[in-house]
Amino acid sequence: STRHVRTHKDSDYGHQDGELNFWIPFTDLLLTDTTLWTETISGAGDFHRMNANEGEMIVFHGTSCRHYVNPNPTEYTRVSIDFRIGVEGYFDSAWQMVGTSDDHSRRKIQL
Repeated sequence: STRHVRTHKDSDYGHQDGELNFWIPFTDLLLTDTTLWTETISGAGDFHRMNANEGEMIVFHGTSCRHYVNPNPTEYTRVSIDFRIGVEGYFDSAWQMVGTSDDHSRRKIQL
């Protein structure tokens, strides 16, 4: 497939600095050769392949670090899940991206 996730940072889509990204692939990396690529720090441009396999978790600061998923060159489908958490003390529940009225729903979970 030529479909892929373009290079971006999540702040482009209204996410704030107080969030951390979690990415978990459910497909064997060797099956699709498709994975997450991310830079080490914001603006570095030094993209590194995240060689996570089935059930392994990658945690990164996707709000400020650019990342993408390369095109899948195989006949198999890559399946993954990603989510974000707000870090207490850094996450601003009143924050809103300038120029937008849409907001992601939020739930506070006490552990």
